[in-house]
Amino acid sequence: MDALTFYFDRNFGKRLPNALYKLRPPVEIRWHQGERFAQDMPDDEWMEKVGGKNWIVLTQDLKFHLIEHEVQALKQHNIRCFYFPDAQIGMWKTLAIFMRTHERIIALAQNHKAPFIFKVQNTGSIKPVFVADG
Repeated sequence: MDALTFYFDRNFGKRLPNALYKLRPPVEIRWHQGERFAQDMPDDEWMEKVGGKNWIVLTQDLKFHLIEHEVQALKQHNIRCFYFPDAQIGMWKTLAIFMRTHERIIALAQNHKAPFIFKVQNTGSIKPVFVADG
């Protein structure tokens, strides 16, 4: 199997993914700003690019399953997505949650057919998110 790539969308900023990248994890790390995507690029546009590369989306934007054109992009581009708790919990707690869950995220990404969304909880549990027909 090809190496997996985690793509951190713009809501994560660049500090956390850049720090992870420097640690040389067992997956490739990419992020919105590092890919030189415009800050105001619509979600469905970067989803097309990321989905075409089969990258795994990590986001703190918890609405992809609620907005019709984003649901359509998620499905059309076979997005594999993991929602993380919002940025209000702080970067340190977000890093701790990522470290506690990254192996399960990898396993879920490898063993579930795209498209899908899972929500990573503050507790470290990971639950599927229902994606309605868009």
